[in-house]
Amino acid sequence: MAFLPARSLFWRAFLTFWGAMAVILVCGMVLTAAVAWYRFNSLDGLNPGNLTRDAAQVARTQGREGLERWVRAMDGNYSALKIYIMDAQDTDILGRRLPTRLHDWLVAYRAGPDRPPQTDYVPADPAGERVSWWEPQILILPDGSELLMLFLPFDSSRWEVLALSPVALALLLFALAVTAPFCWALTRHITAPLAQLRQTTHALAAGRLDTHTPTNLATRKDELGLLARDFDAMAVRVKSLLDTREQLLHNVAHELRSPLARLRLAAELARRNDERRDLQLDRIERECERLDALVGNTLRLARIGALPEPSETLDLSEVVSGVVDDARYEAEGRHLRIDWDTPAPVLIAADRGSLASAIENVLRNALRFAPAHSVIRVRLLTSASEASIEIEDRGPGVATQELASLFEPFYRAGSAGAASAPGGGAGLGLSIAQAAIAAHKGSISARNVAPQGLSVRMDLPLPAAPQA
Repeated sequence: MAFLPARSLFWRAFLTFWGAMAVILVCGMVLTAAVAWYRFNSLDGLNPGNLTRDAAQVARTQGREGLERWVRAMDGNYSALKIYIMDAQDTDILGRRLPTRLHDWLVAYRAGPDRPPQTDYVPADPAGERVSWWEPQILILPDGSELLMLFLPFDSSRWEVLALSPVALALLLFALAVTAPFCWALTRHITAPLAQLRQTTHALAAGRLDTHTPTNLATRKDELGLLARDFDAMAVRVKSLLDTREQLLHNVAHELRSPLARLRLAAELARRNDERRDLQLDRIERECERLDALVGNTLRLARIGALPEPSETLDLSEVVSGVVDDARYEAEGRHLRIDWDTPAPVLIAADRGSLASAIENVLRNALRFAPAHSVIRVRLLTSASEASIEIEDRGPGVATQELASLFEPFYRAGSAGAASAPGGGAGLGLSIAQAAIAAHKGSISARNVAPQGLSVRMDLPLPAAPQA
C-alpha cells in the first residue's frame, strides 16, 4: 500500500485543493441551475399581455388604490416578478426605490420620441402568446391621468446570475466556507508535526541526545514520517559519535598515563648518572616509540571514521595478496606460515589504503597470537552480493563473552595468551579494521574455532551487476 498517492504529502495537498475546487465547481453549477430553474419555473404561466390587461382594468375600475392592492398581491404571489407603477414624477406608487436597471430603462424611455398612449398599450392576447417583458406599459386612471407600469422579471437586485454582484458574492462566500475546513485540516496536518519536530530539534540542541520524535510522527507514511525517522537516525548517530568521542578521549588519556609515568620514572633514574643510565635511556626511547605509535593509531582511527564513501574500483584479491606478501617476511622470522592462494580477480569499490590497513591489522593480530610453527589461513570467498575475507590462526582464542568487545578501541582480551603476546599493543588494531570495513559499508566479526584459534571474517558488499 506504500505506493498509494495519498501516502505522499505532496499528493495529499494536491488532492485536497483539487477536491475543494471540484466541490466548489459542482456546487456552483448546481446553484446556477437551481436559480435558473427557479427563475423560469416562477414565471411559468405569467404573460405580460394578460398582466397589462388586468392592471389596466384595475386602473379604470378601482383607481390608484386598487393598483396598490393589486401590486402588493402580485408581489406576495410571484416573488420572481416585480411590478413597478410610476407616476408623472417617476415615483413608484408604493414608494419603493427603483432598481438601477429599471431606472436606466425609464430614463431611456423618457428621452425617446413622444408616442401616443395607444401605441404603448399592449392589448390582451387571447392566444396566450407572450410579448416582451421589457416594454413599459401606460395605465390610465379614471381621472384621465397616466401611470407607467414596468416589469422586472426575476428581480436581479435580489437574485443575480453569474456575473452580477450578489450571486458572485454568494459564490465567493460559499467557496470560502467550503475551502476553510479543507485548508484548516491540511494546514493542521502539516504544521502540527513540524511543531513537534521543532521541539525535538530544540531538545537535541540543548544537549538531550536521547531525544526522539513522537511515535505518532515517526510512524507516518508520508514525507514528514520519513523526515522524522531520518531525524531519529541522525540523533542516534550523533549520540553514538559523541559517546565514542568521549570514550575515545577517556581511553586515550588512560593509555597515555602509563607510558608517561614510565617516562617520568626513567628520566628520574637517568638523572642519577649511574651504570644503569644507558638502560634507562633505552627505556625512554621505547616509551617514546610506544607513545608515537599510540598517537598515530588514534589519529588513523579518527581519519578512517571520516572517510567519504569509496568510489575506486579495485581487485580485492590483489589487495589481499599485497598485504600477505608483506606479512610473510615477519611470519618467517617467527616460524609461521601463511596459507594463501590467489583467487580470480574480485572487483570491488574501495579505498586501497584503508582497506589494506584493515586486512593488515587483522593479519598482524593473528601473527602476534599464533604459536610458532603454526599456519595462518587467509581465504577470499565470494557470493552473489558480497566478498568475504577470513583470517584464521591457531592462537589461544578469545573468551566467548569477550568476542563482542573485541573491536572496541583500546580493548585487550583478558586471556593468558593475549597478556603474554609479544609486542602487546594499545588495542587499536582491530578497531581500525572495523572502522575501515564500516567505511566500505561492510561488517567484521570474530569467532573461536576448534580445537583452538580465532577466525576474523570481513564481509564487503560487491557492486550491483548492471541490468540488461
